[in-house]
Amino acid sequence: MSIGTVAAPRTSWRTKVAYGWGSLGNNIVYGFIATYLAVFYTDHYGLAPGAVAVLFFVVRTADAVLDPVMGALVDRTSTRWGRFRPYLIFVPPVLATATVVCVSGPELGTGGRLAFAYLSYLLWGMAFSAMDVPYWSMSAALSSDAQDRTAIVMVPRTLASVGYIGVNIVTLPLVGLLAGGDDRRGWQLVAVLYGAVAIGLTWLTAAFVRERPAPPAEPYGPRTMARLLAANRPLQLLLAAMLVTEAVFALRSIVPVYYLTYNFDAPGLVPAFIGVFAVATIAGSLLSPVLARRVGKRRLAVAGIVATSLTSVAAWFTGYASLTPVMAWTALGGVGFGLANITLLSMLTDTVEYGQWRTGRRTEGLVFSLNIVKTKIASALGAAVALAVLGAVGYVANQEQTRATLDGLHLLMTLAPGLAGLLAVVFLARYPLSEQRHAEIVAELREAAA
Repeated sequence: MSIGTVAAPRTSWRTKVAYGWGSLGNNIVYGFIATYLAVFYTDHYGLAPGAVAVLFFVVRTADAVLDPVMGALVDRTSTRWGRFRPYLIFVPPVLATATVVCVSGPELGTGGRLAFAYLSYLLWGMAFSAMDVPYWSMSAALSSDAQDRTAIVMVPRTLASVGYIGVNIVTLPLVGLLAGGDDRRGWQLVAVLYGAVAIGLTWLTAAFVRERPAPPAEPYGPRTMARLLAANRPLQLLLAAMLVTEAVFALRSIVPVYYLTYNFDAPGLVPAFIGVFAVATIAGSLLSPVLARRVGKRRLAVAGIVATSLTSVAAWFTGYASLTPVMAWTALGGVGFGLANITLLSMLTDTVEYGQWRTGRRTEGLVFSLNIVKTKIASALGAAVALAVLGAVGYVANQEQTRATLDGLHLLMTLAPGLAGLLAVVFLARYPLSEQRHAEIVAELREAAA
């Protein structure tokens, strides 16, 4: 039985940084769509918040069903460029084009606009899967050392935060700058710019990162996928915990534009607000490898989630009379989010060897396609809840909001995500795969391959 990358040496920092550029590019377009497509639909394309809530949930859930198919395809890929690099070469232009199409809807009736939104967003999600599944699958093919993987993941995840949150900061100013009096044109040109940058950055990863050779996995269908997942308890628990944290993050990614615009009458401070969270998240991300070595991955992930949740709850009690305490709680929560974000993904790569140890199959593509399924479902839940609550509390685009609407926005930004986030701790409390146990599994796989 071949174990592929199990005996791989430590990865150079040159490779780690080169690998991270692809994540930066990926998350520039992802951040643009995840944060601003809802705003574009409700405030610039004339769709009702309730209709957009249903659209997000239906499309993201339907798209997620196709991700395991993408994972199986990646696991079976074998080319002269490797298993993962071909996707990093050929898919980025497709994803960039799909991003532009999402904000280029034609002038149609309400039904026509909604149909176009469904179709274009579904195609975007499929293109994103074809990019993201092989990209993150590659991380497990760079090293088998648990601590080295934390550092490997730290670089792309940190750059992902830079891209995702950086887009949140600059998008609205860029739209205004490029609009020339036509907001729709501004959105399209920003999408073109982001797509071009994403292509270039992902191609840098494809050019400078070489995965360690491993044979393609045997073909498998839905029943085998289900059996492989059922045999991997650590993977199940991690996906559940990450589903919670990412659903909360998706919700809080959509709300700030509305929250600052109407609760504080400060739309111009949206970039600063997101920037505070960005800097804090990056600080937490950079600290994560050091702290993980000291306290262990699971404990650090729990600590980060608890910190993020409790600061959100605290922000509820300080209210929205002043933006200063909201900024302070946001910064503290960002550090916790950065710690948890890096650590959870590093733990996910460790489940590849666990699954191989239990089943005899090494399936990075399946693991990371399930991770994308989880991300899309989380994004669907977070966006759908946020938009549904907006509609329920009486939000009307570009109008002065009622006190009930303002209170609803405050709830969405603070107490609701804070309490919901703590559910992730319940799943992590049962996570069984420590660093020591992972090292023992790797050693057993090496012996079996000798």
